[in-house]
Amino acid sequence: MAKQRNKFIKPEMQYIRVGVDYFKLLNKQDRYGILRTELKKWKKEEITLDHGRDVLKLIKKYDDFVMIPDNISCDSVSGDFYNLYAPLTHKPEVGEWYWTKVLLEHIFGEQLEIGIKYLQVLYLHPKQALPVLALVSKDRQTGKSTFIDWLMTIFGANMVIISPDDLNRQFNGSYSRANIIAIEETLIRKDQIVEKVKSLSTQKTINANLKNVNDFQIPFFGKIIMASNNERKFMKIDSEEIRFFVRRLPTPPQTNHNILNDMISEIPAFLHYLTNLPPVDMSKSRMVFSPDEIKNDYLDHVKDESHTWLYKELLAIFEDIFNNNFSGPVMKATPKEIKEAFFNFSSQVTSSFIKDVLIDEFKFVKTSKNISYKSLYSEIHKTGQPFFIPKSAVLDGKNVENAEFYENTQNTETSDYQLTMEKGLPF
Repeated sequence: MAKQRNKFIKPEMQYIRVGVDYFKLLNKQDRYGILRTELKKWKKEEITLDHGRDVLKLIKKYDDFVMIPDNISCDSVSGDFYNLYAPLTHKPEVGEWYWTKVLLEHIFGEQLEIGIKYLQVLYLHPKQALPVLALVSKDRQTGKSTFIDWLMTIFGANMVIISPDDLNRQFNGSYSRANIIAIEETLIRKDQIVEKVKSLSTQKTINANLKNVNDFQIPFFGKIIMASNNERKFMKIDSEEIRFFVRRLPTPPQTNHNILNDMISEIPAFLHYLTNLPPVDMSKSRMVFSPDEIKNDYLDHVKDESHTWLYKELLAIFEDIFNNNFSGPVMKATPKEIKEAFFNFSSQVTSSFIKDVLIDEFKFVKTSKNISYKSLYSEIHKTGQPFFIPKSAVLDGKNVENAEFYENTQNTETSDYQLTMEKGLPF
């Protein structure tokens, strides 16, 4: 006689068939008290053994999985497809959200308005791409984990917490179906993981690779939030990168050891507040916010630390020359000349390494054709294709992108440059 394990749930409600595979719907409660529905592949033979063959006729059938994020009116079914997005348990209600505001003011500081808009888009527009939010602080108990735990209670099964190593594993089931991916205690050293984070922040689809299940492709709307105790080196961020919103968290101005529970009780009121805010202008950027809106000193510090040691060494050399020996608008040099002038006895520094740093990190350009210029270490004119090293880029951090500027300096030497050479200085 077929057995029924739970008399309160009809057997056919415990299973679904997607394509030709059967899955059991397992509701597991996590540490936040959130019920997360896990789809576990189940053998057809076991279903009939437990419930009889007739139950197979009653199990709902779907052609494939789909991902349709909707935090207002989510449905687990979309036509003949099974929606992997889970409905939220909290509903907007009028009320106060005092402790929520306290934490958000602490997290976002002078950029609180941007932070509120970020959360508004996260809730009302879950399909919209957003910048990678990085919360950093060398101090403990600054609110990073509290903020992430609070978001977990809001977005439930649609959010996961992973480690950086999870991004480098074969199976991505832990995050491929998530709308929010939190990476805690982050210190990412491997270049492939760095690129994976950047790629996920703008990715449109993902191949869900789950254990014992055939790969399937679904739309991907994942937003990434990072938390790290390493303020400046949690991840390499290039100088031109515009996908990161970095916030450094100080020690909280007031202590409330029960703040998470207080914030959880305020979730309905906060969602009501977000629902009634003016619409966010999402025309500025594909990630909603313009680079200037999310730019701050913390992001600049991380970018500075992300440079190679050779970049920092060359920058110090260039700064010293412009500050003491050379007052012209631009110097000219080839990687080989820089190597021979300053790193001639270093096996670590090659001309190729210098060239890569000048192009990739300094963003300097070289002449498009041979020109006559003075070499670094003598008064002899040479013919070649040197790099332009603008004074404004070295001292003020402003790369010259004006083609006319470079054109005007290709075949001319300033009097300052000639005077420098006559003094026998290296530039």
